[in-house]
Amino acid sequence: MKVFRRKGSHRFCGVWNGSPLEVGLTKLLTRVPEGEVLHHHDYHEYYLILRGRGELLVRSRSVPLEAQTLVMVEPGERHKVSWVDPDLGIQWVIIKERSEPDSRVIPEDAGNI
Repeated sequence: MKVFRRKGSHRFCGVWNGSPLEVGLTKLLTRVPEGEVLHHHDYHEYYLILRGRGELLVRSRSVPLEAQTLVMVEPGERHKVSWVDPDLGIQWVIIKERSEPDSRVIPEDAGNI
């Protein structure tokens, strides 16, 4: 058994402490995270929305994010957080099916979609 505690970032566990998954808990966000761009991964990624509202852009489609919702992004699907309700904010648990350092792939044409 291993117990993981959150330290300096939103992440609880991952490759740095021996977990096969990466799991994180965001703080309450009131805007789109700085540096957010279209990207993809070679594995499934899950967003479990705890509270608030926002939108995730997945393959040029706007997907509502709201409490009590789980969104699974498939491997290779380009995605980014595109909107956060400034009044309610949003908070989620993120689960990455595989833990690897620097696993975000940003295509050269990411700004064009």
